[in-house]
Amino acid sequence: MKKETVIITLLIIIGIGLGLTANLLEKKTVEAKIISPFSSSFSVFSMLKPRETPNYLVYGFLPYWNLSKIEYLQLDKLTDIAYFGLYLNADGSIRKIGDDGIIDPGYNQWKNNEDLVKLIKAAKAQGVRISLTVISHDAAATDKLLMCESCWATSLKEISQEMDSQGIRDVNLNFEYADYTDESYANQYTKFADFMNKGLDAKFGNSYVVVSTFADSLVKPRVTKVEDLAKVVDGLFIMAYDFHQPGSDNAGPVAPIGGAGVHAEYDIGMMIQDYLKHVHPNKIIMGVPYYGYNWVVTNTQTYAERIPGRDDIGYSQSQAYEHIMDTILEVKPQILWDDLAQSPYFTYTSPDTGSTRQVYFENAQSLKTKYQLIKRNNFAGVGIWALGYDGGYQELWKLLREEFVL
Repeated sequence: MKKETVIITLLIIIGIGLGLTANLLEKKTVEAKIISPFSSSFSVFSMLKPRETPNYLVYGFLPYWNLSKIEYLQLDKLTDIAYFGLYLNADGSIRKIGDDGIIDPGYNQWKNNEDLVKLIKAAKAQGVRISLTVISHDAAATDKLLMCESCWATSLKEISQEMDSQGIRDVNLNFEYADYTDESYANQYTKFADFMNKGLDAKFGNSYVVVSTFADSLVKPRVTKVEDLAKVVDGLFIMAYDFHQPGSDNAGPVAPIGGAGVHAEYDIGMMIQDYLKHVHPNKIIMGVPYYGYNWVVTNTQTYAERIPGRDDIGYSQSQAYEHIMDTILEVKPQILWDDLAQSPYFTYTSPDTGSTRQVYFENAQSLKTKYQLIKRNNFAGVGIWALGYDGGYQELWKLLREEFVL
């Protein structure tokens, strides 16, 4: 038998074996947690055929605190990874040292994490864009920066230098106020975004500049003026989540499609209608949460009243998808479905404190409904907050492939 024939035969045998193994794993339910760094579509023949790429943008944020989860990322399901990120000071410079005199963790990981360097290299090889997220969340510092137009050149220069250091050319702007803001600052933010986009295009040729916007930006006085921003940047990442938060009076869906007037004053259905009145759908990336909230509550009823936390009963908190699934495996609650919100939830008794807790989160069923909305409205794609929050669970990657790749 010729050498080439032997090699091909061996490859076929190995491929069949891997395919059978993958099929068995796929049939397991969530009760059997699958931890694997490999794509569920991994194949020994992948090098012999063109890479499958998503038909829409799949834009995932990778926070510096999730870099330990890099091994679980499946690059064949992604088009964009936005490293989160580097913070700006009031004078426009990148924050390298925190107020405590310690190196800023986001900056430290950006400069010194070898796994991140390897990920960027691998992503480029697979045609996945890497963006640098530029952050300003301190209201006072943000106000000063936005009103200091001469400081913007500092931001552009330092951001460009950091992008050069990793050989990338794309940016996400993430300016958030905890509360509402005056229109004058919102107007300045639009000017800042325009300045950055033009400056980066001039240096890198055609940077892809995306601005993260609040879900309620068209009905509340936010720093993100959607209609104006859409005219000066390449894309808008709608943070379509946090409709309920740990401090809310009642437990409720984090990203409800419907139910405004029942459990909240706004929902994703209304949000989509409002955005489409002002923005072309090809500029919209609708973000979804890979997390939920776990509240300490008074009873087991839907939208139960939250109890202020204490050391003895615990506290309401954010939980990544991975941790919620771990809780489900541990306490085996009945998973219920909120028809208005199109969202799952469950209530259980904490084995640690004995308190009643209620969890609203996203799973494959609720995310599929959102993905279908994205496609039905011809959006640019889906956004994920955040990569790594699903840990080694495979079902959300499988769903991305089913909805956006096949």
